[in-house]
Amino acid sequence: MEGILEAIVTAKKRRLLARERPYLPSEIARIFATSTKSSFLTSLQDPHPHIIAEIKLASPSRGRFITLQDVPRFLALYEEGGARAISVVTEEDHFQGSLELLREVVTKTRLPVLRKDFVLEETQIYETAEAGARAILLIARIVSRERLKRFVELAELLGLVPVVEVHDEGDLQKALFASARVIGINNRDLATFRVSLATTLRLLPLIPEGTVVIAESGIHTREDVEMLLEAGVRNFLVGEALLMSRNPQKTLLELRGEREIACC
Repeated sequence: MEGILEAIVTAKKRRLLARERPYLPSEIARIFATSTKSSFLTSLQDPHPHIIAEIKLASPSRGRFITLQDVPRFLALYEEGGARAISVVTEEDHFQGSLELLREVVTKTRLPVLRKDFVLEETQIYETAEAGARAILLIARIVSRERLKRFVELAELLGLVPVVEVHDEGDLQKALFASARVIGINNRDLATFRVSLATTLRLLPLIPEGTVVIAESGIHTREDVEMLLEAGVRNFLVGEALLMSRNPQKTLLELRGEREIACC
């Protein structure tokens, strides 16, 4: 790890160390007892392109996108635009997210919710399930392959869909070792924040058939979607193109290949 990614992981470790206490066995038992089968994969199963629309308050490369007060409006526009799921970035120091933001989104949308954060400990998986998310992002680059495998298994036991994020061949080998059934290919290098859709095109042929693949980052136009559709990708996680749009609903419809229907 280097650059921005190292700074983010260091900040996350510091926050995790500052926590008051881990989950008690009784609390863990309650989370297991109340877990249900995730609806996240069900939302991605038909042959049409699926957009996972992101709620992200800020980023290290772009600064502030939206405020907490904007979140309900964006969720409504995402639903109206045909998003299949919602992604929520909860990292605190560089993306201005929080676990409270995740809970807020879960209560305000009917769509399944994916939590995106820098997961280093099992506690983060428990709290994700407890907050009502249906999926959790696990970044292969920041943990060992053995820990990644444990995280995948725990998430599945809790009824979460683990989305294992990869950026290069080494990350992909970790994901395959962990028996990941859903792989997100991040076109953004988290060390430098440079973006290239060629990352998805390079890694896609190396992923076993039957694995659900999600292309992440760098998807801004219908042409980007069509290029990846032609390569065989059906699922797209889109953040900045929607968050920076003057009309997120229209942008979402355009990415999906549909037109806005004029009313009255």
